[in-house]
Amino acid sequence: MSTPQDGSTMIEGRVVHKVNNALRITFNAGPGDPLAVGVQGAGNGLGAKAAILFGFKNGGTGKHRITYADGSVVWVESRDSAPTVLSRGDGTALGTIQRADTSTAVGSTAGTLFHFVPDPDEPRTPELFRMLVLDRMGAETGRLDVVRTAGGWTVRRLVGDLYDESFWWDRAGQPLPIPILGTRLWLKHPLDSVERDVLLGACVDITLGLRPYVAAMK
Repeated sequence: MSTPQDGSTMIEGRVVHKVNNALRITFNAGPGDPLAVGVQGAGNGLGAKAAILFGFKNGGTGKHRITYADGSVVWVESRDSAPTVLSRGDGTALGTIQRADTSTAVGSTAGTLFHFVPDPDEPRTPELFRMLVLDRMGAETGRLDVVRTAGGWTVRRLVGDLYDESFWWDRAGQPLPIPILGTRLWLKHPLDSVERDVLLGACVDITLGLRPYVAAMK
């Protein structure tokens, strides 16, 4: 079994339907118990929750919840024509994500955290949307794949500086009647809690909120 090189980080998120029709994304950082679970519209009002329950809304704007294995919560408020707002379960502000042809995550106290830009070689394929994750200075610090089809789970990018090879995230699974099947995130370094919350918030914003982060996704 391969292992991360030099403390790098790999997190995969897979989207499924819950019993109440809400979309759910389960994040794993390796074999074993999930790291966290995101649920579509968990913080919505009754009207919006009813639209999800009766199947009228598979993803989209709303207040989505991430719950970690330790019970801690992050809220992801996906909005139309406005930055996405991230906060902790106790109401503490984490930051915002500003979306345009590229997107930028800005911390509530630390300033710019990450930029999301299209892969310069191949930003869009039938299986994936491909992005680079840049640090605040514009240096590449990771990659984010948005999986569009079941075959996207088995498409391997060149990640020799991050992981030796795929070892648990190459299970294709079945096609689902949802717009995006999940995300695959690689980072060159271990994540602190703010970085982790912001990056998983971005994955929820994309998969459950259906917010485009680069021009190729529009």
